[in-house]
Amino acid sequence: MRGESGINLTGLYICGAIACVMLVLKLSVIDTWSWWRVLLPIGLFVGFAVTHIVVAFIYLSFANIPERPDGDEAEILEPHEINAHYVAAMLFFIVFGDNMVRWIEGSETSHWFWLFSGKGEVLAVFGALSVLALFTYWSRIGRALKASV
Repeated sequence: MRGESGINLTGLYICGAIACVMLVLKLSVIDTWSWWRVLLPIGLFVGFAVTHIVVAFIYLSFANIPERPDGDEAEILEPHEINAHYVAAMLFFIVFGDNMVRWIEGSETSHWFWLFSGKGEVLAVFGALSVLALFTYWSRIGRALKASV
């Protein structure tokens, strides 16, 4: 699944497959879904990637990380361990995205509980939680980079 550039596109393929399944369901079985709901998996993938990049740029702009000699940073950061802050940020962003679609659709009733109500307060809370978890994730990486110098 890796191209020559080293970019892993597995997440994009999975989100695209889920969006295709949702498209087939919308066209054949479930006619009450909006097109926002069908495109939600791809929107979550792109939105989380953009949020991750923006938070990383802001953190690394203000973090005082000293210059290091050229070397392989992958050994320092240990990318194969699961980071709880990153997973929490993804989960918060998924709830944020679902609430955003419910808010756009204007559905007044919720078949789930208050987390999926589509209200503005819930949007703000889960958007902020996602950004805070990503900031915590990048501060952990920043500490690892400072300690390696």
